[in-house]
Amino acid sequence: MWDRKMSARRAKKILKDPESREFFVLAPLLLARKNDPKEVFGEYLDPLVFCRNWFAIKKKMRQDRWTEPRIIFWQAIYEHLIDKYRKAGMAFRKSAKAYGDTLYEEVGKKISAARKKERLSQEALADKIGVSQQLVSRIERGGENLSLGTLRNVSRALNKKLGIEFT
Repeated sequence: MWDRKMSARRAKKILKDPESREFFVLAPLLLARKNDPKEVFGEYLDPLVFCRNWFAIKKKMRQDRWTEPRIIFWQAIYEHLIDKYRKAGMAFRKSAKAYGDTLYEEVGKKISAARKKERLSQEALADKIGVSQQLVSRIERGGENLSLGTLRNVSRALNKKLGIEFT
């Protein structure tokens, strides 16, 4: 199963136990190869276990560059599930916000306003800068720590001048 010499039954047993050493080997493999949440959560992985371990799984997935589109996909699934669980009254620790998160939100709002002024959808902007629509959405919500290169690409796509000010 997934390039491993193990039965599906054994894999399912490992994926039910995040304390297992093999969990953080199999969970990233599973999510890198599957893009059907119904199948993943129905057959292999409990959604709550997924949510509680997503950051560690994502870190492991990032070791392979080709998994980036899947990471973006599963990040969106994670955010949806966390919202659902929180609305049901479950407590989760807030994800560690990056230093200066208000700055990210401020930049995101400016990007959103400029995009709307140019009459571009998030998807159209994403196509222009070569990223996914989900990433543009996270940027506009202030959930991404942008590199200067990404900011440059966004400013070019929106026909805006990029400036940095120290006060």
